[in-house]
Amino acid sequence: MKIAILGASRPHLPLYLKAREMGLETYCIAWAEGAFCKDYADHFCDISIVDKDRIAELCISENIDGIISNALEPAVPTMAYVAEKCGYNGISYEAARRAVNKKLMRMRIKSTGACPQPAFHLMKDSSEIPELFPAIVKPVDSSCSNGVTKVSCAADMKDAVERALQASSDKEILIEQYIEGREVSVESISFRGRHHILAITDKETTGAPYFVETAHHQPSCLPAGVQDKIREYTVSMLSALEIDNGASHAEFKIDADGNVYFIEVGARGGGDFISYELVRLSTGYDFVKGMIEVALGRFSEPWLSRGMYSGVYFLSQETSYIKDFIASNADRDWVVDYCIQEGELKPLRKSQDRSGYIIYQADHKIIADKNEYEK
Repeated sequence: MKIAILGASRPHLPLYLKAREMGLETYCIAWAEGAFCKDYADHFCDISIVDKDRIAELCISENIDGIISNALEPAVPTMAYVAEKCGYNGISYEAARRAVNKKLMRMRIKSTGACPQPAFHLMKDSSEIPELFPAIVKPVDSSCSNGVTKVSCAADMKDAVERALQASSDKEILIEQYIEGREVSVESISFRGRHHILAITDKETTGAPYFVETAHHQPSCLPAGVQDKIREYTVSMLSALEIDNGASHAEFKIDADGNVYFIEVGARGGGDFISYELVRLSTGYDFVKGMIEVALGRFSEPWLSRGMYSGVYFLSQETSYIKDFIASNADRDWVVDYCIQEGELKPLRKSQDRSGYIIYQADHKIIADKNEYEK
């Protein structure tokens, strides 16, 4: 069988290696510049991942059997479009549009009543500021925390709106009620409308104003009742948005009273090593293989083992102590992988500002104690 893979940067390597392991003939589709994975594919096609029609033509002419990508937001509409054109297993193009546009996503959840979500307001400029404070200002069409800011008063709104507009291709922003509380993500895989919750991931962030992730941990340590509610809302939300095939990565917040609010979802696996590493390390489930199976229409329901913990800590100016944490623990048997980039540590404004990471797997949650490692 043949499969087209959108994207060729280094984080996509697990897709290529797994497809090869499964005996599939692979077509790497990406721009040539920076295409790290092209040498791991049987065929390389120098095509933009957003050139939907050209990719569809390629898939038809080469008799390809499915199309896949992961943790790459711009690839989501392309995958859906090509799947519809070629008769592959996937989500509809309309569902993909909702999944990459927070305006359409919020409106759909509101109209269906699928699950609780924050109050929200749509804007194209800063001329009409709603009385909704504290609030989160974000573009309707970005990911990786790009253009996201918390504001507490009207005086801070203009700069936040301008920042969000600069990160938005559609030049439209979403202003949401800020929910104080813990944040988690939910990693799922779906096949023809049946949803499987693989893991709930506890998240650490920089906090206000930018909320860039600094760590992820599985399994979640939230109370069982709250986790049950999160699973229920995830299934309801995925059904309402018609994300009925493939991986998904949803985000929720939980307030002090245990109320759960839907924040957003991507019709793709989570980045930050969540879908490529953490799910497998904590549950034993080969998430990458599952994604490929769904794309080819031959999915087997997941079997999840329990008992292991996994996580990742990211290095940045705000988490400079992680550098010493890595140095002190690099040889431990619970370390899966680590990296420290050269150069000065950057302040976190978006995910791309991070300067390194350490991934772990153990029979308990590994704690990087700031007080122990910060000088």
